[in-house]
Amino acid sequence: MKSFVILQAIFNKNMIYPSDFENKIGFNHVRERLNELCISEMGKEFVGKMCFCTDVDEISTYLRLIQDFETLMQDGVPFPVRDYNDLREEFKHLAIDGTVISLESMFALKPTLSALSYIFKFFKSEASEKVQYLKALAEGIYIDNQIFTEINRLVDDKGEMPDNASPELAEIRRDIRRKQSSIDHRMHKILVEAKNSGWTDSTAEMTIRDGRPVIPVRAADKRELRGFIHDESATGQTVYIEPAEIFETNNEIKELEYAERREINKILLAFTKILRPEIPNLVMAWRLLGLLDFIRAKAMLAHEYNCVIPEVIDEPMFDWIEARHPLLEQKLKSQGKQITPLDLKLGENNRILVISGPNAGGKSVCLKTIGLIQYMLQCGLAIPVKIDSKCGVFHDMFIDIGDEQSLENDLSTYSSHLINMKELMEHGNERTLFLIDEFGTGTEPQLGGAIAEAILLRMNEKKSFGVVTTHYANLKLLADNHPGIVNGAMLFDTRYLQPLYVMMIGKPGSSFAFEIAEKIGFPHEILDSAAEISGREHLDFDQQLQQLEIEKKEVRKKEYELKVADKLLDEVVTKYKTQLADIEKNRNKLLKEANKEAQEIIDRANAKIEKTIREIKEAQAEKVRTKELREELKEMKNNLADEEKNLSKQLKAEEKEGAPSEDLKVGDMVCINELEVVGELLAISDTDVTIQFGDVRLRTTADKLRKISRSQARKAQQNPSYLRKSIMNDINEKAQHFNLTLDVRGQRGEEAVDNVAKYIDEANFLSIKEVSILHGKGNGILRKLIREYLSKQSCIQNFSDASLETGGAGITRITLK
Repeated sequence: MKSFVILQAIFNKNMIYPSDFENKIGFNHVRERLNELCISEMGKEFVGKMCFCTDVDEISTYLRLIQDFETLMQDGVPFPVRDYNDLREEFKHLAIDGTVISLESMFALKPTLSALSYIFKFFKSEASEKVQYLKALAEGIYIDNQIFTEINRLVDDKGEMPDNASPELAEIRRDIRRKQSSIDHRMHKILVEAKNSGWTDSTAEMTIRDGRPVIPVRAADKRELRGFIHDESATGQTVYIEPAEIFETNNEIKELEYAERREINKILLAFTKILRPEIPNLVMAWRLLGLLDFIRAKAMLAHEYNCVIPEVIDEPMFDWIEARHPLLEQKLKSQGKQITPLDLKLGENNRILVISGPNAGGKSVCLKTIGLIQYMLQCGLAIPVKIDSKCGVFHDMFIDIGDEQSLENDLSTYSSHLINMKELMEHGNERTLFLIDEFGTGTEPQLGGAIAEAILLRMNEKKSFGVVTTHYANLKLLADNHPGIVNGAMLFDTRYLQPLYVMMIGKPGSSFAFEIAEKIGFPHEILDSAAEISGREHLDFDQQLQQLEIEKKEVRKKEYELKVADKLLDEVVTKYKTQLADIEKNRNKLLKEANKEAQEIIDRANAKIEKTIREIKEAQAEKVRTKELREELKEMKNNLADEEKNLSKQLKAEEKEGAPSEDLKVGDMVCINELEVVGELLAISDTDVTIQFGDVRLRTTADKLRKISRSQARKAQQNPSYLRKSIMNDINEKAQHFNLTLDVRGQRGEEAVDNVAKYIDEANFLSIKEVSILHGKGNGILRKLIREYLSKQSCIQNFSDASLETGGAGITRITLK
């Protein structure tokens, strides 16, 4: 069913203007590359018939087929991609009664049927469930198994018919070999006799003339050997004789060879009769082979151009992220350069994009990129954009680019442009996409600009979609007063006097004619004179506007870097706040233990005193014993005094460390307890204080600080602070244990995106340039969510699927700026 739909869609025709539209956008080179990637004439015919399609379902089917073949390639399925021999003309011939297939055609048919047999088996296997769109192409196509069995029996791998093709053929060939052996034996014997008799040279050997075995004999001795002369040498000195005694045997072999040919022809005729009823199915099967070859070529082209299968909706629009001109990218890659991707968008509210900017700044490339990518999409090809881009469908495409001067038709460049505009206004509608380069040029600027403005307003009234490039100020001003028209500027770096090839939507661009002229060495007096004529204020305003946009981009980048640094600092501060809280907790615990220990000492002392009094009473005031008890009591008193003194020192130290400094004031040099961080006190409030050390400001509580002298502060600052060493240790530890691949398989979408965000922030802070996200293939939902997030991050230079051998679409490779 789908195979039929595709074949029908290939012949659809819509308004594509002008007739050489494909050459103007470079699609002819894409078609040529597809042709080179095909391995069969059937596939190349599909490439030639491929054309612009407007049915969103058919376009989606084309793209799903490419995706299916990419799946086969990624999974390493050994899909047959050779021996697609084109036998369609032979099938037409064999459809006529009485015709017979040749042995050469059978030899060409065998490997192709073998490939088809594998394809049919694969589509019946469980593995084909992953490629439903490809599988659907083979529905309804059936070839009788007898065809496969017979052709394997009747043709060997050398293209010859084996002896067992039929009993008669086997018998004939046995007779031929037997008689041939007899002839060889007899010829060898006759040749020896001729050499012994001197009729032939001692080095002479048996040879063949007119398909008959002969012996070279000297012309003078030709009558000595009975037989038939078949040939003589150029000098006439040697004649080639077939001995008479083997002549009859040779004739018998000839008869057997005729019989062999008749038997082979009989077998071929029988096979043709089996084949003829299957010819309609064979024609469909060969069409399938061509279609698979065509789809394979498109999948390989998608891989070569790094293209994706985007979302396609049935609306005239596009929202492309990092769109790239595939041909320009290949050319730059061969030169060791990189292309600058473009973010391009047309929709209901912004239907017409007016691009302005410097010459050689990328305006025309942008125009051709839009035309080529949209045309590729509607021809059923994958396109070079980011996966989360959105694509719409247009019914008509129009382009006006380049010099259309025609001497043959007596048309000037501007006249040909006007004819093109006339066609556009007559046929343009709400599903038309028009692309016009250098709109309004070719005639007197004021009049040309006025006509261009009127045409643009008319196309805006028709709600057509378009992209135009221009230097005319009146076209740039249309966006301010006419909804549906939006400006776009190709940015130019005024400091280095070079184009950036980056487009900014929403603002018009300057042509930077003076800057470019100055860069190439144009005379300064001419430039000064031109500046006076045009007005210096206009030039200054253009420069400031463009430079402001560049500086805004740099500020946004710096803001992002500061955000990441601030986040890591917050983590460090939180970590040490937690540690300080733990220290405070331990201090309180220590105080409780000290109090408990003091109470135990007092209790022991009381018990000792009571025991001593009791023993004195029991000793009835015996002098020696009483003296001993008094000495023991005195010793215990001294021990208790020492313990009390030590405990008192410990408690005072703890209280001093924990007590707030009452004499702190702004400007004092202070040290954070435990961290040994030295800084200046900036502010004091009821709840906290603010100190600064280095470039970092930190808020804490006053009880965590102690005042130090400025000489102590200078000594401390001469050595790396504890906190700074701790931060560097944290960073080094993070870098050492950082994993270059984040595995988010099995996670929920929101959880995975959150983990990816933290992972990218950490990688960016640690200056790691390349990382990978392992999300798996599955239904592609996790992959899509992650790539939507990645596409919005300015710190990311690009991202793409991993190579086929390292995971393909299951892994996203990310390059950070």
